[in-house]
Amino acid sequence: MLSVRVPLRFALSRRSLLGTVLLCVALLAGDVASRRAGAHGQAATQPLRVHFEPDDPLWVDADMLVDASGVAPQELSQSYDFLENTFALKGDQRDVRAMNVNTLDEVPDSSWFTNRIGHRPIDDGALVRGPNSLPALQASGWTIVAGKNTGLQPGFRAVITGANDSQLYQLEFDPPGYPHLATGAEMIGTLLYHALGYHVVENYIVYVDVDTLTIDPKATYRDRDGRKQPFTRDTLDRLLWRAARSNDGTYRALASRFAPGKPAGQFRYNGTRPDDPNDIYPHEHRRELRAARVFAAWVNHDDSRANNTLDMIEGDGGQSAVRHYMFDFGSIMGSGTTGPDTARSGRAYLIDGPMAWRVLRTFGLWAPSWARRHILPYHPSVGPYTADGFEPEEWRAEYPNAAFLNMRADDAFWGARRVAAFTDAQLQLLAAQGRYSDPAATAQVAQALIGRRDRIAKAWLTGVTPLVSPSLEGGRLRFANAAVDARVATAPTSYVVQWQRFDNETGRHAHVGPPITTSTPEAPMPEELAQDPFVSADVHVVHPQYRHWSAPVAFYFRRDAEGWTPVGLIRR
Repeated sequence: MLSVRVPLRFALSRRSLLGTVLLCVALLAGDVASRRAGAHGQAATQPLRVHFEPDDPLWVDADMLVDASGVAPQELSQSYDFLENTFALKGDQRDVRAMNVNTLDEVPDSSWFTNRIGHRPIDDGALVRGPNSLPALQASGWTIVAGKNTGLQPGFRAVITGANDSQLYQLEFDPPGYPHLATGAEMIGTLLYHALGYHVVENYIVYVDVDTLTIDPKATYRDRDGRKQPFTRDTLDRLLWRAARSNDGTYRALASRFAPGKPAGQFRYNGTRPDDPNDIYPHEHRRELRAARVFAAWVNHDDSRANNTLDMIEGDGGQSAVRHYMFDFGSIMGSGTTGPDTARSGRAYLIDGPMAWRVLRTFGLWAPSWARRHILPYHPSVGPYTADGFEPEEWRAEYPNAAFLNMRADDAFWGARRVAAFTDAQLQLLAAQGRYSDPAATAQVAQALIGRRDRIAKAWLTGVTPLVSPSLEGGRLRFANAAVDARVATAPTSYVVQWQRFDNETGRHAHVGPPITTSTPEAPMPEELAQDPFVSADVHVVHPQYRHWSAPVAFYFRRDAEGWTPVGLIRR
């Protein structure tokens, strides 16, 4: 392992509610979080001593081995989360490299993330199946056992009537006047985030006939004051009054299968969970959470927050561990859950200090560009989700998110590679999984996903020296240029390769031969290095448009019985 990858635990204190409220007075003086909203900030200079262990590079982070039976369920207040993250700069804000990457600058599989697209090919069958264990969910009827209790989307918890098991599902419906809006977004979001590598729950589109619904006599729901009330037929009628009804009298719903294990609440985007001994990396320094900003911008997941995550305790008998899920995609793309998204969605925080000041100074005569922008016509089943006017680097969630604010150019590059890995055909296939009744709705989603993918690739694949996938065979170094391969940059003028003899015990490097200039992404290795146990090659790129590509990428290789194995990739 590289020395910079040593697990660190930070004692991150939480601000008191009183302190948070006092900070509200600073709102109009400027939004502290927005100061770090850009992804291209300069990295702090860090001394780096390179050393590789025999098992590097690690592709599995075994973070479920330590017993976590002491984890207790935690329910996070959405209001407190909003106040805390809007008016206080949360988490460790140091500009440091993501702490959970391996020596090849990749994220290992873990209880948070599993490498899929961008790491290995994904076929169409796996893409549309996602996390689902069934090709379709068949239910002749549902028995309601509880109200949904949280969120704006109407729904309830139920089991399949007459089923051999008591598997619990949560059913959620579309808003009146906008059929398929929330359920289509949820289905597409589930499949897309699964393909990207996150843990998500099984989701199925179903059609509910009211005549087949029964209510468990013990069913309850919580009213607006949080008090338990009996779930009655009148409760159901009021709920369905807020749901879109199909022409045949049925209601389309998204049935979410409860994940295996015991619910443990949600995770925050900063700090660690104190009662989980496996949770050692501050969440704001986990690459898959930082780069989630890239994916959120792609699908306009503007309510990326703690309340839309899920922790589940798996196992028992003294060997339990927590698995972390991305959860609730009913408010992505153009869906605002209860209707189409507003013009502000994805373009500004709910409360933005600098913008508020400017509005006040001009007595309301000034308005941000997004408020003055003409919204193109959109399909009611999709909402205002297009690539028109999309600027990836300017995208904002509803309120600040510590991991998003800590995203650096190398994190954004990692995320953009996964976005760029989706082909047009795959995105068209994903759009079809929304099962919209009008092909025009499917076409709008596909065009938006494709257009926004291309803008993300252009913005973030070029932010660092984009060299990846090193190999050393037959005495030749080969690598790839991710920006050129994604067709968002022209081929560079040249690549310059400096070979080095590397001593893994001392960390010392010694140049071997003069720099080699080549017009293609490959170069010969000096013969005198052929028997060394370790070698490295510093590669920088000469490109008139991207002068920062001159910052070298260092490739490291270890010689073993099978040949040369890539063990390190460092962006200087």
